Amino acid sequence: MKCRKCHAEIPDESKFCMQCGAKQDIKQKPKSRGNGQGSVYQLPNKTWVAVKTLGYERDAEGKRMRRKTRSKSGFRTKKEAVAALATLGSERPQPRATFLQVYEAWLPTHKASKDTINCYKSAKKYFSEIYYVNLRDITIDDLQDCIDDCPKGKRTKQNMKTLAGLLYKYAIPRNLATLNMGQYLSVHAEAGEAKAGLPLDALQLIEKNVGKVPGADYVLAQCYLGFRPSEFLALDAKNYNRKERAFVGGAKTEAGKDRVVTVSPKIQPIVDRLVVNKLAGPVFCAEDGKAMPIRDYRELFYSVLSACGIDNPVEHTPEGDRHMYTPHSCRHTFATMMKHVKADSKDKLALIGHTSEEMLRYYQDVSYEDLRKITDAL
Repeated sequence: MKCRKCHAEIPDESKFCMQCGAKQDIKQKPKSRGNGQGSVYQLPNKTWVAVKTLGYERDAEGKRMRRKTRSKSGFRTKKEAVAALATLGSERPQPRATFLQVYEAWLPTHKASKDTINCYKSAKKYFSEIYYVNLRDITIDDLQDCIDDCPKGKRTKQNMKTLAGLLYKYAIPRNLATLNMGQYLSVHAEAGEAKAGLPLDALQLIEKNVGKVPGADYVLAQCYLGFRPSEFLALDAKNYNRKERAFVGGAKTEAGKDRVVTVSPKIQPIVDRLVVNKLAGPVFCAEDGKAMPIRDYRELFYSVLSACGIDNPVEHTPEGDRHMYTPHSCRHTFATMMKHVKADSKDKLALIGHTSEEMLRYYQDVSYEDLRKITDAL
């Protein structure tokens, strides 16, 4: 080999040149990007973040300068993060609004008879699971699950489909959505048509893979708690009764709000591990300890089924794939398992959080012992 400095012939793998003494194994530092081109860095969870400075602005008092940045996270490699830097400066922040916010903004603008408006108001209640989810983050699965889970008849479900279409028509020109997913929703039979729950052998596969497949513990826990996906992700450690081993949670609806669900022995070790030394905050959270977005949980659910070898047939639609099993299937799995447990029907209604106000009266006076008889037998 030749010396990197004087080019004299020296033995291979020499550390120094015997002629001029120059060090040979100097590692060249990676080239840094120029000013204004942005930077990337890695998070503890091994994903990469791209950050770009867009400019500076003064604070409210007009004294100190504050840097304005835009960033994107979740990149699997450094190369992907660097490639994304070129797009950060050209992107405009997208306005965001939840399903409920879009509905409340749309309602005063819609011209229709009082009876028609009342039909839409009634249909809106059955979208309660996604009230507080940003419209951009709602998928066809979320909307279809709400329709499939509606306990009312075909007419109400048709009103739900129509309402969804009207909300998207309102949202798209206001840059709150890009596609009218209401047109892809389907209305099946009358009330009571059950969505597919996970079969027992699939549940056993998930249980065997807890600790082996990332996220298997979350999916198993949801199947034995029976909460809707959004309710499940909102469960807070401060609302877990450690003495009674029970959660208090549920959607902000008359029937499901603040219901008590005792923990089955099948998932008690999982819950114990997740709440240990945790006084508050989401129990079933993301890696950083913050609330997990429902979109991320849905992807986690699909990856768990795939890793466990559970067949999840897909129906291809113009707006994306529609899976046979979705996170909402866990709730139906819970309801199916309760069929095989002999217990008072009002206790079962209390655990599942029935949406009918008429049924609400049945479970207002339910004890922990009665509820535990069911979950212990699952």
